[in-house]
Parts: sequence; structure tokens; C-alpha cells
Amino acid sequence: MMTRSSRLLACAMLTVPGAGLAQDFTGAATLGYAYSSVSGSRPNVNGFSLDGAGTFAFQNGFSLDVDGSLLHANPDRGGNAGVFDAGGQLNYRFLSGPLVGAYLEYASLDSNGLLGRDINATSYGLTGGYEGSLLQATAFFGGTDASTILGASSDWTDYGLNVAYTPTQYTKFSGHWMRSDIDTIFAETKVTSIGVGADHDFGAGFTGFGAISHLNFDARNIDATSYGFGIGYDLSQIARVPAQISLELARTKIDPVGRDTDMDTIRLGVTIPLGARSGGAPLNSAANSAMSPRHNALSTFYDNLY
Repeated sequence: MMTRSSRLLACAMLTVPGAGLAQDFTGAATLGYAYSSVSGSRPNVNGFSLDGAGTFAFQNGFSLDVDGSLLHANPDRGGNAGVFDAGGQLNYRFLSGPLVGAYLEYASLDSNGLLGRDINATSYGLTGGYEGSLLQATAFFGGTDASTILGASSDWTDYGLNVAYTPTQYTKFSGHWMRSDIDTIFAETKVTSIGVGADHDFGAGFTGFGAISHLNFDARNIDATSYGFGIGYDLSQIARVPAQISLELARTKIDPVGRDTDMDTIRLGVTIPLGARSGGAPLNSAANSAMSPRHNALSTFYDNLY
């Protein structure tokens, strides 16, 4: 039943906007590299990533948000880890500010044993909220069909809230809270994610961004806190190059049973605007993960791990 529902939702997301022609597209793609120094006896990690996100706006009040990321983590020794996720959200905006929508996402998470078993997950659900010039808020409720977590396939109930505040055209604050309740044949547990981030355009091509987020995974008694701060520069200020370069310093502290792990990460990024997008945090940053999270607490954490 859940698989059939996700297929119906995917078909609806593809066909409904056909009633109106695309008006514009706004988005970006970020090519990233990260080096993580890991405490204790764990190997250091080289990470390579490609992220993309954008919005198709239609003339009939509908819009389609699409995003995806591909991350390959290569430790100094041992097996590789990786993340692939992709998703879409169909929205309808009323003239007075309210909006409703539906989303569909897929994530493949290979943790190399860091948080237990690997996971393949399909998430789907409904959203609703309000978008104004100063305040934007969206809540969601849905489910996830996941395999091989806690030794068995599992059903998840996902729900959360994302709130953003834009006091000026140069500054944005945003945060999220979400929970995934997991039900397997062996146990019931939950994963909770909370985060807040900001970005600011200083002018002359310079932008700054930062965030802090926290994850709690009950089943494995794991707490993980991530934070990062970075700066970006628009190359079009000095050359005919439509790209932003960025540098971020980040740390993730993971407290599993028996041993703590600290990961200090340097992230480099090259962001290419697509359509009308300009400024904002790069897509491979901790700020983007906190400000524009997935609809699943665990995949949100993995997007920001390396």
C-alpha cells in the first residue's frame, strides 16, 4: 500500500503542473571537496560531492522544488561511504500567502558502519505553511519506507517544521525541528533533528554563513552535534565567471556508546547559479543542511556528515 501511494504521489507531482507553462527557473549546483580529520583511531576522510537544487515556477500558482546530492567519502583505510538522495516537492501558493504541497524523496545511505546498517529509504508526505516577505514557515507530515535499519525493514512516521526569517534582502535566518518515529518488528525508536543557520551578503561579492545542528538517535544511544562557519566570494566581481567559491570550517561531535568521535572538516565549494539565483549558502555547507533540510531526520544528518 505504501509503495503504491508513493507511485501515485510521484505521478501527481509530474502531471499537475502541466496545466500551466513554466515561468522561470531558479537554482544552483555546487561541486565540493572536503577533508575530515577524525579523532582516535578512525581514519581521516576525503569527501567529494555534487549538489543541486532549484525551483520551477508555473503560471497557475504551482511550483516544483527539486534537489539532489551525491557524496563519496574515501577514508585513508577501510571501505568507502556514500550518500545519494534526490527529491521533489510540488507546491500550490495562494495569493494571500498560504501554500500546500506534497513531497517525494529517495535516499541511499552507506555509513560504513558509523551509525549501524546501511539504509535505502523512500519518503513521501504532505506540507502546508505560509510564505510572506519577512516570515516563511512550513510544516510536514509523512512516512518513510526504509530497509535494513536495526536488522529489518521498517516503517517511519516523519513530521517537522521549518521556519525562516528574512529581515532584509541580504540576510536570512532559518531553522528546523523534525522527528522520525521508527517501527520495526524488533523495536520502536525515534530520530530527532534540530538545527538553525544563517547567511548574509556583506557586499562587494562577499557572503558569510554558519549553522549548528543536533541529532539524537534513540535506538543506538547516539547524540551528534555539528556546526560550521564559512565565507563565499562571487567571482563575477573580478572576472566574467558566474560562480561562487566558498570555504567552510566545520566540526561534528558524535557520542556513541563507549567511544566519542570528533570530526574536524574543511569544505571547499564552487557554486554555479542556474537561472536567477544569486548569493546564499553553498549547497555543500552545514548552513544549507540546517536551513534547507530533508523530510527525514536521519538523511538530514547524513547530508551534513562529511
